[in-house]
This record gives sequence, C-alpha cells and structure tokens, in this order.
Amino acid sequence: MSRLKEIDMAIVATQEEDYLRAYNLFLDLYGTESGPRLDTPKAANGLSYFGLCVALVQKKYKEAIDLCRRAIELEFYNGDHYANLARVYAVAGNRKKALETAENGLKSAPESELLQQVRSELGIRARPLVPFLDRSHPINVTLGQSRHAKKSVAEERKSVARASKNKKK
Repeated sequence: MSRLKEIDMAIVATQEEDYLRAYNLFLDLYGTESGPRLDTPKAANGLSYFGLCVALVQKKYKEAIDLCRRAIELEFYNGDHYANLARVYAVAGNRKKALETAENGLKSAPESELLQQVRSELGIRARPLVPFLDRSHPINVTLGQSRHAKKSVAEERKSVARASKNKKK
C-alpha cells in the first residue's frame, strides 16, 4: 500500500473519532525513516490530523500545536488545519487561542465546513458582567458562575415543565 493511501486511512480514522487507531497509523507513517516527505500538501494534511491525535491520545499539546502549525505553513488555505489546531487549543484548555485560530482560519478558508463547525462548537462567550474589570477578576468570575447557575436552573425548570406537559397528553 502506498504512503499516500496510508495517510488517507489515518485521516479517515481521525474523522471517525477513532483517535487511538489513527495515532498508531500516523506513528507507523511518520515514525520511520521511510516516512513520507513533510513538505507536500498531502503530508500537511496528515500532519494536521496527526497533531490532533497527539493532543487527544498523548496529551502532548506543544508537539500537537507544532504539527498543526507546520501543516498551516504548508497549506495556509486549508480550513481543516485551522480547525484541527483550534481543537488542539481547546483540548489544551486555551479557549482564547482556539477562538483566534478559528477566526483566522475563516479569513483564509471561509468555505470550510469543518472549520465552521468547530467555530460554532466553541460558541460565543458572554460579556463580563463588570466590563471594566478583567474577565479573570474574582468579581467577574463569581458573578459569571452565578449567572451560569441561574441559567442552568431556568433550563432545568423548562425541561421539567415540558416533560410534565407531555405526560398529560
């Protein structure tokens, strides 16, 4: 089997969320001296998805970020690379960088469905309740947690009301 087909198989495994299998396939590819050249568009695609697998399986976020960035350097117009990098940042707990990456990617590849989906999943943060204080200020953190708890209670009440209404029917 050719190296390009092996890259495709690993990418498909990643897209099917079989990250461990994909990680092992990528290791077999890139972990050998006879691995594919790393300066081609196909290699860029593989590097991007390999980076995502490294983050999700090994929790090695710096390596994962480096792989995804290398893919973006090779193919800056491919929205999948930005989407994968944004997902790596999100998994690493850096939501701000994830959002920045998704927004930058949408400038280069606005038609990318995967990137649009990732951007949507990241959501939009509410404004801090006390705007002149930093988002991480204890007052904003406490008020934000209170607002979130209040929304959760309201949503719970709505779902209970819907459930009891459906039972009456």
